[in-house]
Parts: sequence; structure tokens; C-alpha cells
Amino acid sequence: MFNINKLSKDQSIHFIGIGGIGLSAMAKLCKSMGYSVQGSDIVENDMTRSLQENNIKIFIGHNSGNIQKNIHLVVFSSAISVENPEFIAAKKANITVISRADMLAQLMKKKSCICISGTHGKTTTASMISWILSQGKDKPTSIIGGIDSSFQSNIQIGTNEWMVVEADESDKTFIKLPSKISVITNIDYDHIENYGSIGNLEDSFVEYANNIQKDGYIIFCKDDRITNKVSKNFSSGNPISYGQSASSTVQIKNIFNKSGVYQFTIEGKIDHKRFYIKLNINRPGIYNIYNATAAAIVGILRNISHEIIQSSLYSYTGVYRRFSEILQKNGVAYYDDYAHHPTEINQLLSSAKKLSSGRVISIFQPHRHSRVMSLYKEFCSAFIDTDALILLPIYSAGERENSEMDYNKFITDINSESKVETQFIERPEELIKFIRDFAKPGDLVLFIGAGDINIISSKICQNL
Repeated sequence: MFNINKLSKDQSIHFIGIGGIGLSAMAKLCKSMGYSVQGSDIVENDMTRSLQENNIKIFIGHNSGNIQKNIHLVVFSSAISVENPEFIAAKKANITVISRADMLAQLMKKKSCICISGTHGKTTTASMISWILSQGKDKPTSIIGGIDSSFQSNIQIGTNEWMVVEADESDKTFIKLPSKISVITNIDYDHIENYGSIGNLEDSFVEYANNIQKDGYIIFCKDDRITNKVSKNFSSGNPISYGQSASSTVQIKNIFNKSGVYQFTIEGKIDHKRFYIKLNINRPGIYNIYNATAAAIVGILRNISHEIIQSSLYSYTGVYRRFSEILQKNGVAYYDDYAHHPTEINQLLSSAKKLSSGRVISIFQPHRHSRVMSLYKEFCSAFIDTDALILLPIYSAGERENSEMDYNKFITDINSESKVETQFIERPEELIKFIRDFAKPGDLVLFIGAGDINIISSKICQNL
């Protein structure tokens, strides 16, 4: 097994797919550790530009010529095929080639790690934990699956031995990560193209939970049906459950929503110490109460004072593309969100409906043909809390188009199940006319999806 400690600082690391949210963070971390770093991606984006600002050499396009003699390690993202020319060139040159997850596990070995996983909410929860733990004089190293508003990046280079890591379950690699404290926010039916069945997905979460160190903690949501079911197979001697359930280790009580600010209390006993904390958060959605509770528990385990936990969660401002406001114009509010799973969309629209004084107008770009087909019924009923829906073509994320996909039928079924008038717009530039004609003062326009809809929404909002 490759050991990064054996790599000298004059030997270069090449990242294939460096513009992605995961590899870009690792590239910056390796650069901060003194390694020579370079990488390639298909197109230029905000991440590649940010890396160049950090004096990291970027190649646009994958080419075997990018693998030069000075390269001693190649790291590839899960989106990279073994047929990639740089992957092939590295193998031919007998250069060590490792996956994103294996590289992350190497970087985590010398740290005391906190891992956060789950189908929904892991990015926000990891970000909240990082924010709470950063309020003292020492900050943890944090690798987040989004742009954290507090440090305007997907990575924070820390000043102590602790590391906060978002553990991605999508490609099964989260089971490789070493951890002292692990969190499971929830488990839902997703990424079945990689797992084959919900049973295999559940088994992987159990393996992730049981991968913590002997004296470590597994924190999980008891109110989530699947997580609570599989928790019976957790072998850790230090399980901590949270939720509104009376049998939770940490119970959420007294939820009250006042002008977009959630007030609630958490109480319980951890390490034989009883506590009761009143919390306020400025982030919309009941799901953020659960995210904040998990973050508060980690804070308690790290001996952060209740006062700092309270002030940190109240001042927390979120992650880019998690119900992020783009602008307000002519009385219409425009927001952007990364939601791409029916459960996320349903919860997002429920929150938007409570915030909007007028109608909620949703513009949805589905992500991956496999996800749409495997969760077809769930998608059809996910839009019940929107007043109008525009459906864009599926963002394939490299998948082949599914011949069984019928957009006309999809629209009909959404209309039937969600009781919302749905319209298909194939060309994003046609959205500007629709919004100008349809949106009225007081309305909330919400761009939804995990593809390039944030780029589409930005261009549209600039030209309204």
C-alpha cells in the first residue's frame, strides 16, 4: 500500500479531475504540506481558477503528455475511467496510481478525524461542525463537499491535530476513512447504480460506522427509519443517537419557528454528563435542526462550551448552493439549491413555501438518468409544495441517455402526483422569457439540481 510519507517534497503529485470538489480540496491540502502539485480537468471552472491562484499548475483537457517524468504519484477521482489517457500513461510509466478515497485516507492518518456521512445533509453538517470547532484559537483542517461560506472554500487548512471530513458514500469509498468520531445524518435510497440494492447500501453504512477507532463515537439520527434500523448492528461501545424520539440519547424538543429563525432545545447525557442547551439557527428547513443537533453533539464531545456552540450555530451562514440567495429584483427573490434527490427536493420546497409571500416557482434540472429512473415515482410526487414547475433536460453526469426516458410522460406523471402545472423547456435561454412573463412581485424562483444549473441560473439572473 502506498504511503504518502515516503514521497519526498521534490516529487510531484498529479490529480486527474482536479477541478472536482473533492480532488481540488486535496490538491490544496497537499500544496500546503509542501508537495509539488499539478492536475488536469476537462474544462476550466471556478475550482481550477482557484487552484491556479494557489500556484498549482492546471492542464485543461486530459492528455497523456500531462504525465511527465517528474510525476511520482497520480490521484484520480471516481469520475475518471481506466480508459483515461493520463491513467493509462501513468500505469505504463509504472507510476503509483491511487483513488481519491485512498489518498484522502492517507492524508487523514496523522490526524484525529471527524467523518460526516449520510444521504442528505452531510455537507451542511460538516460545515456546521467545522464552524463550531473553529471558534477557539485553533482551527481544524476541514474538507467540505461544497463552498463553505465561513472560509469561502471547500477546504480550511487547520492549526491543530483535528480534521473534519465529509465522507462521501456515493461510490462506497467512505468505508476506507479512519475516524474517531463519525456521524450518519440519514440513509436513503440513492446511488443504487453503485450498490445494486438498498441492502448493500445499508451494509456499507454499518461498515462505515464500525470503522471508528476502539474508543470512538458513532453519532446517528434515531428519527431516520433506515439509520435507526441498521444501528442495531453498530459495534461501537459509544453510540449517540439524536432526534425527537424520547428514546434518543440527545432529544430535540420545543421547536419553534419565528420569522425564519428556528428555536429549539437539545438535552441528554454524554459521557455521564447531563446537559440542556437552547439553540437558534438562521437556516431554513426542519432538516437543519437535525444537522445543527449533530454538530452540537460533536462540539460537546470536543469540550466546546455551550455558549460557543449556541453563538456558533446562531451565526452560521451556510454552504454555497444550499438555499443560497442569488438576488432580488422587481420584488422577485431568486434562489439556488443543490437538491437532486426527491427527499431533498420535497423538504426544500416545503421550506421555500413557508418563506415565500407569493408563489414558489421551481426550475429543476434532473441529475443522472440512473437516478431519475430508479426514483421515478418519488420524483413525480416531490413537487407538491411548488406552484409552478419548469423541467429541464437531464444532466447526464457522463451517463448514457436512457432510451426509456419519456419527458412527456414524466411531465404528465408529475402533474398527476404533485398536482402542479409542469412545463418542459429544452433550451435554458428560453427561461429568461418565461421568468419575465410569469414571475410576479412576492414570488420565489428556485433553481434546483446538481448539474450545471447554477451556471444557467447565474447567466439568467444577470440578464433579467
